Amino acid sequence: MLLMLVAREVYLALWLHRSTRIQRSRQGWVATEIRRRVAMEEVPVHVSAYPLPREERILVSRVLGLVIWHREVSVGLPASACERLSAIAPQEFDQQFPPWLRLGVVQI
Repeated sequence: MLLMLVAREVYLALWLHRSTRIQRSRQGWVATEIRRRVAMEEVPVHVSAYPLPREERILVSRVLGLVIWHREVSVGLPASACERLSAIAPQEFDQQFPPWLRLGVVQI
């Protein structure tokens, strides 16, 4: 059981390492953060035969630094975003995300 928890934590740490933290709040031992990842992602063939630009945001809850819960939402970006993926600011497409994933609002 302990080995499974350690393996899960290592997997989540590697998975979250590919994203950038854009907001964090802390209440005692519990920290809540919003992370983001902007990239070209493969989508199902019935949607498009080519990768599309997408932004993914992840709400992460941690206790003593260990991930206890996460939820992610991914939104499509306009085709014009392909040329400037690394320069897209977090605020640029903030309104496309649900309120609990927008900057300035961290709620569970």
